[in-house]
Amino acid sequence: MSDLVLDPRITPARGDLAARSLEGKVTAEKFCSGNDYQLVHGLTNLHNRPDIKSNTNTQLLYGEHFTVYEILDGWAWGQASRDKYVGYCRVDALSPDIFPTTHHVTSLCTYIFPEPDPKSPPIGKIFMMSDVSVINDVPKNGFVQLVDNNWIYATHISNISGTDPVSEALKFLYSPYLWGGKSSMGIDCSGLIQLALSAAGISAPRDSDLQAEMIGTPLSDDDIPQNGDIAFFPGHVGFMLDDMHLLHANAHHMRVSIDPLRDVIDIISFQTDEPPLRFIKRLEI
Repeated sequence: MSDLVLDPRITPARGDLAARSLEGKVTAEKFCSGNDYQLVHGLTNLHNRPDIKSNTNTQLLYGEHFTVYEILDGWAWGQASRDKYVGYCRVDALSPDIFPTTHHVTSLCTYIFPEPDPKSPPIGKIFMMSDVSVINDVPKNGFVQLVDNNWIYATHISNISGTDPVSEALKFLYSPYLWGGKSSMGIDCSGLIQLALSAAGISAPRDSDLQAEMIGTPLSDDDIPQNGDIAFFPGHVGFMLDDMHLLHANAHHMRVSIDPLRDVIDIISFQTDEPPLRFIKRLEI
């Protein structure tokens, strides 16, 4: 039997260990089913190795589910349930106690409080598209109670999705650029696309090449780009605001910015021998 060619970013398989669902598809010394955990830190790095100094593949948000296949030396190796990304995170960011998601955070960030009182010292900060479990959605002093008996401000969360990914992405304007980032503390180009689409109820892969492959329909040469179209470049992606301007998280300005599409094409043309603009795709919403 020959192994399938599987993307290692989203395939929980190593030479010594793999997910049981991959048995018969990949070669590994051991297969296991994994255990479901939930993120309890506001923002957690997912590394490519069990080393705090290793590259950050992506970030996990509060309330996300994470299937753990191995725990060793304070590190958990597993797969994010939301976008299937595989990597290592610190065990102390996880809990085996699973609470059902009822709402998600809609503001760029918010705080969890021990009391329904904005003057009480917050116990944690969480970010847009974090999942929370509300046990009583009748506000008290503007707050609603969570399953762990803490409180969150009611207007910072919702149990319905937005309708416009670009409006969601614009919330991040001027946020700093961070490779692998997925919050207003720092975000990269594909993270911006993924979060904005998720806020509008649309699932998307984590990286720009997978997004280019799996979402949207390419425009023809006669089509004029419009608000909400997604422009794909070699290793980069952004939202079109109209036929000439791009909203994107970028390392050129080190922030989320709005730039003329022509300027972005010119900058990227100096960085690659490939065509600087691959294509522009339109979503069916």
